[in-house]
Parts: sequence; structure tokens; C-alpha cells
Amino acid sequence: MGIIPAVTAVIDCRAMADDFFSWVKARRAELPFTPGLATVLLKGRSDAASAQYRDMILKDARSLGFLARSVEARTEAELLAAVDNLNADPEVQGVVVMYPLRIHRLDEEVMDLVSAGKDIEGLHSLNLGYLIKYRRYLDEPRGLKCVVPATAKAVVKALQSRADIRLEGAFCTIVNNSMRVGKPLGLMLENLGATVVKCYDKTPREALEACVRQSDIVVTAVPDPGFRLDPSWVRPGAALVDVSFGGNFDAAALMGRAGSLTVPENRIGRLTRAMMFVNLIYCCAAAAAQMAGQVGRES
Repeated sequence: MGIIPAVTAVIDCRAMADDFFSWVKARRAELPFTPGLATVLLKGRSDAASAQYRDMILKDARSLGFLARSVEARTEAELLAAVDNLNADPEVQGVVVMYPLRIHRLDEEVMDLVSAGKDIEGLHSLNLGYLIKYRRYLDEPRGLKCVVPATAKAVVKALQSRADIRLEGAFCTIVNNSMRVGKPLGLMLENLGATVVKCYDKTPREALEACVRQSDIVVTAVPDPGFRLDPSWVRPGAALVDVSFGGNFDAAALMGRAGSLTVPENRIGRLTRAMMFVNLIYCCAAAAAQMAGQVGRES
């Protein structure tokens, strides 16, 4: 049984995001070119949340001094052609596709069509492969870092921001098994010494309850607006992070029970976008190093 906390701490995702955005802005100013970011949205198939997320990314990009481009495709063929064109565009260093696409082709296939060097969401198989091997650098002597999935990275940063949350040796339940959240987050936490269980819509409710009850850390990312985590399952003193758009647990009901948690007005979304721009800086650094190498060879 965990210890009931005297006060439940709120994880300040917004403050962390602001710090990372400041870092991104400073690093952008050091680059020898103005980086470009492009979003790709499939009209008629994408939901309101995807369009809203796209708009926030573009707003962030402009406020940070990046070139920002919005591409809207009407068909699957147009979307694939747009990704191909952006991969070849030297003015674009980061490409973000708004998933889920809800097309015949699997989202995971489209993730691999985005150039690994412009994949600032960290969803290309090459970038996920680095995560599996816990490889942190493309080239450590030159400081060129690997890109990892932005949402999962945001969750880890949120947990690491609290001195009272220990990842090494922790038992963690992730209520999501997607390529964007659950799978990479599980790998990240395991790389940091945690024991991880991933639950999803096919997990029996009694099994989910059993996992949550023994968890030091619970991360929820269930897209179903009807899903709510039962607060009585939460182990006293546990840390909880809600990644969902609609809200997967009642933060107010967990005050005085959870050790720390995210709240609706200060969720993980802004921190996720900050991690995406950190990844963009990494991609820009790799692109700049590649350009410098080409110039050296030509001279």
C-alpha cells in the first residue's frame, strides 16, 4: 500500500514547455538558415482535434521564427504526393502528418514515407529502431542527437520534472498501445529502468484494475471520450499523466490521493509540441552537418 500524500502536486507541463520553447528559439538563432516546418492534413477525413492541433503547431512555428507551411490534401494520392514533395524540399526540415488518416493505407506505412531526417514526430521505423536500441546520438562527437517520439518524450520529461517520482524500479501502467504513445513510451520507461505494462481496449477491465492498483506511475491516452479511470484504483502516492484529448481521469477526485498528476488546464499537449520543436532542432543540426560535409567534399 502506498503512502497517502499530504498534498497532491500538479505537474506543471506549461512551465516546462516554455523552458523548452526558449531553448528552441535560442538554438534556431544559431543555425545558418531559417528552418521550415510543414504540416499535412487530409481534408474530409481528419477530425476537429487534428485541425486544432495543426493550427497550434503552425502558430508555435511562426512564434519561434520558423517558416511554417500548411498542406491540405483532398485524397490519399494527394497526401502521398505532398509527403514526397516535402521530403525533397530543401526549405523544409520537419514534416508533421496529422494522424489518424482513416485511409486504406495504414498510418504506420505513411509514417515510414516521411523522410527519417525530417520526421520530427519520431515515428519512422529508423527513429523507433534507435529507441529500441537506446541509441541517443546519431554522431556523439558532433553532438547530433537521435529523434524520439514527441508525445512519449513529453511524458518522460513531465515525470522527470518531479524529484519525488522515481523511474528506476517503478511499476508503470500505460493505458494505450499505439505507435504514437504507448509503444514508444513503454520503451523509454524501460530504458530508464522501469517495469512497464501496456493495457488497451482489449485488456479485461479486471486486469486493468489489477495493474493500476499496483502502479507507481499511470499514464492514460485513451481516445474514447467515455473512458474514465476509476480513482479508487489508484495507489496512494502514485503519479498520473493524462495524455488524452478529452480527459481520462478526474483530477479533482484524485487530489489528496495521487502523489502528483496532470490537470485539465495544464495538460501534456503544449509540452508535446515543445518536444516536437526540440526534435526539429535536432533534424536541423543533422541537416546543417550534412550540408557542411557536402561543401567540404565539393571544395
